[in-house]
Amino acid sequence: MKGILLLSLLLCVAVVQVSAQGHTVTGKVTSAEDGSSLPGVNVVLKGTTKGTVTDADGQYSLSLSSGEGTLIFTFIGLMSKEELVGGRNVIDVRMETDIRQLSEVVITGYGEVSKEAFTGSHTRLDAAMIESQPVSSVESVLQGNVAGLQLTSSSGTPGSVQDIRIRGISSITANNEPLFVIDGIPVISGNMAQSTSTGTLGVLSSINANDIESMTVLKDASATALYGARAANGVIIITTKSGKAGKAQFNFSAQRGWVSRAVDGPKMLNAAQWEELYLESLVNAGYATTPAEANNLYPSGWDGKTDTDWWGVITNDDAMQQSYDLSARGGNEKFNYYGSVGYFQQDGVNLGTDYERITGKLNFSSALNDRFMLSNATTGSHVLQNGQLEGSAYFSNPEAAPLFTLPIDPATNPDGTPNLNLSTGTYNPLFVYQNDIDRRNQVRILNNTTLRYDVLDNLKFTTNIGLDYVQTEELYYNNRIYGDGAGTNGSSFVYSNRNFNWVWKNMLDYNLAINGSNDLGLKLIYEAQKNQYYTIGAGGSDIAADGLYYPSSVGNVTFANGYKYDWAVNSIAGVVNYAFDSRIFVDATLRGEGNSRFSADNRWGLFYSIGASWVLSNEGFLQEIGALDNAKLRVSYGKTGNGGIGVNQFQAFLGYDYTYNGAGAIAPSQFGNYDLTWETSKTWNFALDLGLFERITSTVEYFHRTGSDLLLEVPLSYTTGFDQQLQNVGEMVNKGIEVSVSADILRTGAFKWNVGFNLTSLKNEVTKLPASATGEEIGITTNTRKVATGLPVYSWFMPTWKGVNPQTGQPQWLEAENSEVVTSVYNGSADYYQGANATPTFYGGLNTRLEYKGIFLTALLYYSTGNKLYDTWAGYTLSDGRFTYNVSSGYARTYDRWQQPGDISEHPQNIYGNTSQSNQTSSRRLYDGEYVRLRDLTVGYNLPVSLVSQVGLSSASLYVKGTNLWTWVKDDNLEFDPEVKADGFIDLNSAPLKNIAVGLKVGF
Repeated sequence: MKGILLLSLLLCVAVVQVSAQGHTVTGKVTSAEDGSSLPGVNVVLKGTTKGTVTDADGQYSLSLSSGEGTLIFTFIGLMSKEELVGGRNVIDVRMETDIRQLSEVVITGYGEVSKEAFTGSHTRLDAAMIESQPVSSVESVLQGNVAGLQLTSSSGTPGSVQDIRIRGISSITANNEPLFVIDGIPVISGNMAQSTSTGTLGVLSSINANDIESMTVLKDASATALYGARAANGVIIITTKSGKAGKAQFNFSAQRGWVSRAVDGPKMLNAAQWEELYLESLVNAGYATTPAEANNLYPSGWDGKTDTDWWGVITNDDAMQQSYDLSARGGNEKFNYYGSVGYFQQDGVNLGTDYERITGKLNFSSALNDRFMLSNATTGSHVLQNGQLEGSAYFSNPEAAPLFTLPIDPATNPDGTPNLNLSTGTYNPLFVYQNDIDRRNQVRILNNTTLRYDVLDNLKFTTNIGLDYVQTEELYYNNRIYGDGAGTNGSSFVYSNRNFNWVWKNMLDYNLAINGSNDLGLKLIYEAQKNQYYTIGAGGSDIAADGLYYPSSVGNVTFANGYKYDWAVNSIAGVVNYAFDSRIFVDATLRGEGNSRFSADNRWGLFYSIGASWVLSNEGFLQEIGALDNAKLRVSYGKTGNGGIGVNQFQAFLGYDYTYNGAGAIAPSQFGNYDLTWETSKTWNFALDLGLFERITSTVEYFHRTGSDLLLEVPLSYTTGFDQQLQNVGEMVNKGIEVSVSADILRTGAFKWNVGFNLTSLKNEVTKLPASATGEEIGITTNTRKVATGLPVYSWFMPTWKGVNPQTGQPQWLEAENSEVVTSVYNGSADYYQGANATPTFYGGLNTRLEYKGIFLTALLYYSTGNKLYDTWAGYTLSDGRFTYNVSSGYARTYDRWQQPGDISEHPQNIYGNTSQSNQTSSRRLYDGEYVRLRDLTVGYNLPVSLVSQVGLSSASLYVKGTNLWTWVKDDNLEFDPEVKADGFIDLNSAPLKNIAVGLKVGF
């Protein structure tokens, strides 16, 4: 079982065994999770003092006076279990983890704190919710399981980075991603590849989910202040599995599944529809008087038979996923270990994309003597990702083919080879995937070594060194025959990137109990961290022959570059914890931190928090309420920082890569700002934790986070030689409510049913921006979004679409905000706030678990609403004839168009080369982002121990698991997957994956 230190048999209380002529019951007690033997379990005949304990192999024997009665099995950290004897002589029992007891400890990355004493906001996921998930990147399991956390896939290409926001957006221009901590060590995360046009490769995809014991999300200042300027966006703690006392327990798991698109994508015009609209557009443009005449003058080129579904062309119908894991754990009182090897492979939904990972892990802990404890955790991994161009309408992006390739063009020639004579500029994805390469290899070594010295029973010193090394190699090859490389006779580019991150922590912990009711804890911390990144790349064009994939074979070197950068953090911190009579808890944190990203005068800052909690249920006046198991009030306030900006931005730079009059030259390249400092977040958190009827646990929280000193570009006088400078000038507020509830609806006999849900209500508002010399607000405005005070950050800002004039077929927009006056002149319409931005204002998850005699079912629904998404490339696919026939295809829904006066239609008149600007930026291309998704559905069966033990196994289970099986979207016009990048742009990335897998887990 995860997180449980089994009691030593030397500490078990001797139990008197009754010897009499009667009924003897024997059996074995094992873990329901991994089948391991459980020594030290108490076995007692209900209503008596007769009992025993299980031995080192989990075996027990108990003599009874008769074959009647009920046996009670109990053990710390496990759910108690009752078994009716009913004349049986053998009773084997599988005991389950008591999540309520295990969750009594909160892992912070700087140690452990009892949940009762913890004043901060956190959510913990245990191994059962993490392992066996058919995902390439482990953080995906957080979606729908954590209140306050929003996760979206930046791409469905396996191994891609996931966008995570905890309690909203904290920064306008700096980093918004949380800090990840693995086994106490802050690690690097995000994309480690140089090329972003070929998607991303997330560093966290190197972690094997089956090696994880728990994931803890820290959300407020009281929980995160120890991380200082790295904690403004929240902290996610990953704790890997460790050994446990007992004989070696082996576990093997295997999984194989089928991969497809979670959402099929927009339906495009078929060939017949396309030809009809093409000929009609020519007539409406005055090029002909009838469709027949138009076809004679300007033939459509359709053969009357071809009708290519380009979504089907790019899709890998045989996409599979498979994983295999073997682990061992065991030990004794002084030494324990956990080791594993794992293999994971997943195809992408598009031809030519796939992901492969091999991992190995070894954790051990050893008591060197009575005072010293040494532990070490090492993880190694190798990742191979074959990706694709994505994120824009690149001619070789397979996601662009259905939108920009015509249905009248066949995908292949009669001989089966790819058709290279397409009507538009998009390249045939069949030839591209067969001949081009977009490949990344990544090796990661993560090691964490800890030495603890118990100076006194209440004084401990701990030193810890963590090392994180990542090497990524990239190869991008474009063939010389066709596609992106044809114009340059082929091209090849390679990159080699290395990142080395080390963290050294030293902690001194002192605990003092005073008068039996007062407990004081002190922690002093010194921490140093340094990160070094190095990259080198080269490439060029003109490749003399096929099969030469590397730049060593190019005839024209067009690119050579290399650089390095580093940053460092140094800090001293202190924590004070005080508890009174297990009722009142107070803690305070102070961290002084220096960061090399800022100038010497602004490098150091103070971050702090104070939190308090009152355990109401421990007060005498509430202990009479039988239905109340637990009641706790929490409040905290604190200041954290965000140092997530590029290195050396405070410095003024000269650039040396200029030329003047044919010679090398030097010129100013960065104005700099020596007053740059951290963005800061000041957060209030108020919470109530409740436990009722021994069945219901719930938490309600209100948070209010003010981000200040936000980094924004401020205009400069042109006399400086620059037009803007980065300054700490903005302010923004995120506030909201989180609710989490879990309830055991039924817990009778063999049947168990649990239901839980979480929800988050979020409001974001920009409250301060810089002003010009004339007092005008200086925000950020693009053709789709705006940053302005009083509005959510990056609000959608554009003209409002008012449909089609039924008499003329012309497009219509509102002239101004709060006006009912419409115009058919695009430039006569005003840009204004469209009522939302890309961030949901309400989201959460609904989960359930049912169990009956070994059969189990789990399900998770995720829901999200309050945001809008922008269709970046609808300017082509909703162009009403402007681009539909020579540049792109069109959405099938454009077939519903205006044709004659009086028509009530969704789309304007279809005109070849349409100049009405109906396809320009407006709310026509903005979709309601509300959706509900069946994120996970699992059905399985735990085979009886009495059956599997006959073949030498301690446990075995079979299951079928589905992810992203069903999606409901509110907006009928949103045919893309609603789960897009955090910025809300639908940008032709590979769609999220649907997966149906079968799996097997055995213990022996």
